[in-house]
Amino acid sequence: MISPDITLFSVHKDAMAAAVAAFAQDWPEARISNLMDDGLFRWVGETRGVVPGMYAPFETHTRHMVERGADAILFTCSAFQPCIDAVMAQHPIPMLKPNDAMIEQALDAGSRIAVLATVAGTIPSVCAEIETMATERGQDITLSQHFVDQAFAAMAAGDGDVHDGMVAEAARSITDADVIVLAQFTLSRAAPHVAAVTDIPVLNSPGAAVAKLKAMLNA
Repeated sequence: MISPDITLFSVHKDAMAAAVAAFAQDWPEARISNLMDDGLFRWVGETRGVVPGMYAPFETHTRHMVERGADAILFTCSAFQPCIDAVMAQHPIPMLKPNDAMIEQALDAGSRIAVLATVAGTIPSVCAEIETMATERGQDITLSQHFVDQAFAAMAAGDGDVHDGMVAEAARSITDADVIVLAQFTLSRAAPHVAAVTDIPVLNSPGAAVAKLKAMLNA
C-alpha cells in the first residue's frame, strides 16, 4: 500500500513541530508536508478571536493543498475552528480539525471538562467545538476555562521549561473536572508535567489526531 500524502497546515512553528513529532512516533510511514502561515497567528492574537477577513486565507491555502495532491489535511491551529469548518464544507478530501479526536476522548471520559490554553483566542473556539459535539451526542457537560497568561510568550522566547511549569501550575489548581484538555498542539510538550501534578486524566491533541486520521484513511 502506498503511504498517503498528508499536509499539515499550521500557523505556528511549535504547533507544526508537535504534529510532525506525533506522526514520527505513531505513523512514520505517512508522507508529511507542511504549510505554515504565521501571520495568521499574529492576527488572531491581536483580535483574540476569528474575524471575517481570516476566512479567505484559509480558503486560499486549502485550495493550494488540495491542488498539490494532498490525500488528507490536518489543521493544527486550534483558534480557527470557524474557518476550518468553512473549508471542510467546500473540499471533498478527508480533513481533520486539531481537537476533534481529543474532544471525543474527553467526552468519553466524563461531563466536567477543564479547557486549558495559553492563547486566549483558542478558548472560545475549542469550547464551542466541545459544546457542539456534546450536543450531537446528547450529552450534558460543564466546561471550565483556564487561560495561562504569559506561558506562550515564555515558550516563544525559548523558555520551554518556564512554559511547562506555568502550565503545570495552572493545572494543579483544577480540582472539579473529570478530564483536562490541553487545547493547543503547542501544549503537548507540557503534558508530562501536567500529568505529574494531577490525578485528573490529561488529554492532548497531536497523538489523538494522528490516530483518528489514520483510521479515517483506513491506513
